Amino acid sequence: MKFKTLSRKNLKLTETKVVSHQYGSGPRGKVPHGIGTAGLTLMTIGGIMGSGLFLASGSAIRLAGPAIAISFLIGVTIMSIEISALAEMSAADPERGSFLAFARHTLGPGSAFIGGWIFWFSSVLNLAAEATAGAIFTRLWFPGVPVFVFSVGYSIIIVGINFLTVKGFSSVESVMSMAKVIATAAFIVVAALVMFHVIPVRPIVGPRLWISAPSFFPRGILGIFAAMVLVLFSMSGTGVLGLAAPNVKRPEQTISKTIRNTVIGIYVLYVGAALAITGLLRWSTVPTAQSPFTGALRVLHSTWLIDILNFVIVIAVLSTLNAGLFATDRVLATLGRIHDAPHILSKESHGIPRTANAVTGVLLVIVSGLAYFLPKTAYLYLVTATGFQALMIWILIIVTHIYFRPRLEKRNVDLKFKVPWYPILSWIGVVMTVGVIATAPLAPHEVIALGISLAATAIFAIAYLPVKRSRQHKVS
Repeated sequence: MKFKTLSRKNLKLTETKVVSHQYGSGPRGKVPHGIGTAGLTLMTIGGIMGSGLFLASGSAIRLAGPAIAISFLIGVTIMSIEISALAEMSAADPERGSFLAFARHTLGPGSAFIGGWIFWFSSVLNLAAEATAGAIFTRLWFPGVPVFVFSVGYSIIIVGINFLTVKGFSSVESVMSMAKVIATAAFIVVAALVMFHVIPVRPIVGPRLWISAPSFFPRGILGIFAAMVLVLFSMSGTGVLGLAAPNVKRPEQTISKTIRNTVIGIYVLYVGAALAITGLLRWSTVPTAQSPFTGALRVLHSTWLIDILNFVIVIAVLSTLNAGLFATDRVLATLGRIHDAPHILSKESHGIPRTANAVTGVLLVIVSGLAYFLPKTAYLYLVTATGFQALMIWILIIVTHIYFRPRLEKRNVDLKFKVPWYPILSWIGVVMTVGVIATAPLAPHEVIALGISLAATAIFAIAYLPVKRSRQHKVS
């Protein structure tokens, strides 16, 4: 019984310390109480927007062409199911707080162990991807410096920052969320003015590029599905909505409106950006070694405009990197706290899990150095590997929700927000997510990434076996 008591006590710590469920973007500090629809929508949309939009979208467009708009529609549908499931659980049972706690309570400790380690490992890969993206953007000004120099340098700086303080975290992230949204909207507006010849340029631009050489669907339906992993990676930073759900005003209305606004906002911004890029550049020439945003703006021959946008993107990505490391450290510390990892990882000093930060930081710096060996493809391998593991976490969240609601109903819990059409919509989300994972063979670089993800999952599942035996022995 001593072990059971310890588990419940530590689970309380899990519920308050795990501050994120998703990868590498968005506000990760303390969410204020009484937040309204407008504030929560901005935080959620800003949290989702990261290097997946500002860099990986170029590779996605190369796979699907202008039809990437349909890929985004499918992705937004899956994303809306996942964030709805997490929001319902968080609003109904705010004391648990994180997807790990919900999974542990509903599906058993094994799911939390495997899910927690998948999250941590994939988060490190994602953080390395963000650092590499920041390096790629920075090389716009320093083209002679190798990518790995900046990626490793940014990683070391952010790890050092996370040793210092957590103050002002939410404020910085909120400002950056606003900056990302405004910069993307401004890009779409400027591109529209160029495409419809309000701002004249010499190259042939405009909607005609969407249907020329050879069509709106240059790679057919397979191209739409081949881009799905990159599309869902670009939407993976949904954790802030689950974090904030217990603290919103009038949850029934606020959460429902936030999800609706987020779905509409993400689709408009992402599709608008994709159509703007493919309206300024032929889809087959969209750059992948730099931001497609700055690449598209070159038709204006305005260096200062490109520099301003690139600066905003660099700062946004570094902010995302800082936020992601903040969350990842605390997840690793939580795993130590509930004895799913060595207990020393749970040690904190002035609220900072220094040991967890050191362990995560060392691995982050090592993985960021991948750009030394693969300067042109490191980012793509990292984001696809992260994307597959993000999808596994999404499946875990949705399945947890499917079995969590009956438990709430048995306890006569008043559900402040409900996922509509339960459980049909939830199972549709699971099937669609599994379907996206099955698209790996359609993109050559994704097969290796899927293999890494499956291998990591198998390793964590095997690692749980001795932990399970040890716990059973202690309980008996």
